Amino acid sequence: MKNTLLLITFGLIVGCFNVWGEGLAAKITVETNDHAQQSIDVYESGKMYFSDDFLVIEQSENAESRQNPFKINLKDVTKLLFSDKGWSKANDTYVSSFDLFPNPAKEFITVRTPFDEESSYTILNMKGEVVKSGKINNGGTIDVTSLPAGMYLMNIGNMYIKFNKI
Repeated sequence: MKNTLLLITFGLIVGCFNVWGEGLAAKITVETNDHAQQSIDVYESGKMYFSDDFLVIEQSENAESRQNPFKINLKDVTKLLFSDKGWSKANDTYVSSFDLFPNPAKEFITVRTPFDEESSYTILNMKGEVVKSGKINNGGTIDVTSLPAGMYLMNIGNMYIKFNKI
């Protein structure tokens, strides 16, 4: 009886370790239109992808949460921040926020960053394809007239901001 109890306890511990024993890979913070923020821990086997009009975040292949996967309507997402052990490094500068305006944009977007150094940026379509990239300074503008109307994600460092092109 004692051995059976020991085996059951060991099985429960190993089972819990397999579910939550993998290392934390990133924390994704999602800001929505109402300025609410939700932080999601994503483990090594987790993933993020787009499905129709939704951003889908799976914490882990092993996660046993009723909220796994998180499914967030892209129309509600305004910003995404990816952090690895607190901050990720981009161009030797830590990126904790940036803003772009106007949103929606017709011809140009202006980018406001918390630092004056030049930063690399990428703009992705909803298929995850890079449609434009380059470098920009704080307060600089990016010509988006060549982009078709639609929804895009702009990335600087570890942060993404959704914008619409009309």
